[in-house]
Amino acid sequence: MKVENNLTSKPIVKSGIPLGNQTKKGSFLSIKGSLHTASQKEEKVANLDFSERDKDDFTEDQVKSFWNTYLETLKNQPVLYSVLNTTQCSVKPNHTIFFEFPSNSAYDEFEHLREDIFQKLKKEVNNYSINFKYQIKETQRTILLTDKDKYEKMVKENPLLEKLRNDFRLDF
Repeated sequence: MKVENNLTSKPIVKSGIPLGNQTKKGSFLSIKGSLHTASQKEEKVANLDFSERDKDDFTEDQVKSFWNTYLETLKNQPVLYSVLNTTQCSVKPNHTIFFEFPSNSAYDEFEHLREDIFQKLKKEVNNYSINFKYQIKETQRTILLTDKDKYEKMVKENPLLEKLRNDFRLDF
């Protein structure tokens, strides 16, 4: 059985313009074009002048009212609600809002919602030049010690205690 090959060859035509200089018109997918438009968008965002935006004064009561209302929207997420419910917020001079978090986990949960909270708060108090400050309040941990741990701690303070235990053959 013989297979025939019916391929026809077309003549090679050389282009007068190098391929690197050609631009496709009408192509909507272009890396170069995407990068160019992305840089234009970044320039527009960078050139926004926030001095023209509203800078109404606000009170601590307004901020706390907003915070409590926002927490109410989180009641259907009990873990998130309980973590953020322990966070304190207060108003400082120069349009600064100070958040104090009881732990790193509360701060981490806040970070997930930060942009949403800030945008809503700025709109609520009609002030787009608010500064935000944070602090994580370290709490003392209560560590429960076993009898052995207590004994080792006392031995560090007074090494003669170990000699007494050995002399009288005592258990701790």
